[in-house]
Amino acid sequence: MIVFALLGVHQNKLNLVLKKIRNLGPKYLNKVHLVYGEYDIIAELKANNPETSANILKTLKETEGVNVLKTYVVSDQLTGEEELKVTLPPEPW
Repeated sequence: MIVFALLGVHQNKLNLVLKKIRNLGPKYLNKVHLVYGEYDIIAELKANNPETSANILKTLKETEGVNVLKTYVVSDQLTGEEELKVTLPPEPW
């Protein structure tokens, strides 16, 4: 299961939060993106089951400096041009 965690972070605690995310290690962490906008960090997480996912998210939520945590659980992942063609409507032109 893949989960995207969108985190709003106090700017003076950004490095602390990033360290906590990195400490999850490659077993639970795919990618981390620093972004501009409503959120500061988007972390792509992986877990074998909902319980593990909940524990990871609880850890992030309780990290000093995290003031907002929003999550999205991936239901389906489309990869490759052929899969995308099948799901997208035909172009009108």
